[in-house]
Amino acid sequence: MFSKLLVLACATLASAQTYSASFTEYGAGDTYGSGNCNTATSACGFYSNPGYNAAASQNLFGVGPGAGPGPACGTCWRLAPLTDSSGNALKGANSIIIKVNNLCPAEGNPLCAQSSLTSKNQYGAEVNFDTCIDDGASGALFGSSGVGLALGTATK
Repeated sequence: MFSKLLVLACATLASAQTYSASFTEYGAGDTYGSGNCNTATSACGFYSNPGYNAAASQNLFGVGPGAGPGPACGTCWRLAPLTDSSGNALKGANSIIIKVNNLCPAEGNPLCAQSSLTSKNQYGAEVNFDTCIDDGASGALFGSSGVGLALGTATK
């Protein structure tokens, strides 16, 4: 019940903004050696429990590494995956609502290196959301689609 109220509050308080988006995953056990993403040591200093978390690309997050919480901290977004990275329609993926709790830094990460909210990454997305493996966000988003990178829309 609490998570439904949190989602409703996030959805009704924010003005609608929609961006083309890429979606990836990170957390304990990923191929990049990331730590647990469901901790209060994230860039925003919190995690949502219950609820899903994601790191936002630096252009959306609003500040770079080491600069503390960005203006996107705590914002809620509906992530809607539509295709895989080759443009094929996804089957088995789901729309979810996440709360931004971390930064996906631009340096060394082309998916998160858009210079502004109107520039695009190599997949044509204006923003990237790196969904948290450890709180179930990536599993809920990607579902049975068999992919770990998807393209679609993100709406605040």
